[in-house]
Amino acid sequence: MTDHKPRYQIIIDYYMDHIASGQLNDGDKLPNGPEIAAQFGVSAITVTHAMRQLETMGFVKRIKKAGTFVTVRQPDEPAAEPRLAASGFDEPAAIAAPDAPSLPIPVISLVMPFSETIGYEIFRGVEEECAKRGFYVTFHNSKYDDAIERGIIQKLAKDRVSGIIVYPVSSYKNIDVFGSLAIEGVPFALIDRSIDGLDAPLVISDNMEAGRSVTSHLLGLGHERIAFACPAWNEAVSISERYKGYCKALIAAGIAPKPEWLVNLDLSPAQGTESPSEMNDAANADILLDRLLAIAPAPTAAVVVNDMSATHLLKAALQRGIDVPGRLSITGFDNLSFTEHLEVPLTTVEQDFYGIGREAAKLVLASPEQRGDAKVILPTRLISRQSASAPL
Repeated sequence: MTDHKPRYQIIIDYYMDHIASGQLNDGDKLPNGPEIAAQFGVSAITVTHAMRQLETMGFVKRIKKAGTFVTVRQPDEPAAEPRLAASGFDEPAAIAAPDAPSLPIPVISLVMPFSETIGYEIFRGVEEECAKRGFYVTFHNSKYDDAIERGIIQKLAKDRVSGIIVYPVSSYKNIDVFGSLAIEGVPFALIDRSIDGLDAPLVISDNMEAGRSVTSHLLGLGHERIAFACPAWNEAVSISERYKGYCKALIAAGIAPKPEWLVNLDLSPAQGTESPSEMNDAANADILLDRLLAIAPAPTAAVVVNDMSATHLLKAALQRGIDVPGRLSITGFDNLSFTEHLEVPLTTVEQDFYGIGREAAKLVLASPEQRGDAKVILPTRLISRQSASAPL
């Protein structure tokens, strides 16, 4: 009786032969599932079975949103022999995987605490720079959750991607994870915020100058009582840098910053254990507004640490009948696209998000000697709109 190979085994043999003959090399990207199915005249599930078998055997690695890549084993590393399931179906039994391949896959992974929609320009900068070098890019959302960030980074390191770019959840969480990347020699770069206690490649806006420029703008409009508002004071070094710039502008104008003008959502034990990042945005805005209005005499302007917080504060003020900018001028930071279309268009500071992504990609793709603990600081630009005017 003729011995017929399972259809998935034909696909496995085809790719193993091409790898062994050198027709496919380490890092080469395989066709996608539908293309392989069409080539061999098989179903999608058969292709999936074949790819899973090849991955278990250590010949390929599948990267979410990027594709499947060849991972060539070392010459002294024997291939595992496939063991077919006893049932006779085209289902491969579990196979003990060999040691992970030593060469990384040509994928750079971008990890940010928000969706790629919000961070589109950063993603575009990373992707276009990587494309010049023949690298693919995957995106991962940590959702401002340090546990999710930890899991993502650890899995990416295990998958042996070529580099990781991270917009950290905070400056003080997960230092052990980032430290492990440094120890293991995994190329990575940080954007927007550094990690306390760790020297690592960083791309950041000139936050101190940005804080100074927007505060100087308010001073120039005639404001003398200016608050600095942020959800979490200790979240990131970038926030403290903006605050320093704010203080520098006040002092240069002959105004001593007051402790009560630093308004944030840090909660005392009496107020509960919930952290600011776990509270919804509407609640954040109401608390910030209450604390601003409780200051005597009340500030006539607020430098808010980012556009999202500024937008929620502006909406909360308008809902209470507070005139913006007449009674309270509000400024943001980022220049997100929607801010010019708000009920009161937002005065803000523009970051070069595309440039941040591009420079981060350059760092992570550079040699270890060039990358080191390099720090790239990009300029910002003040965008003046209707949410800030002279005080009444």
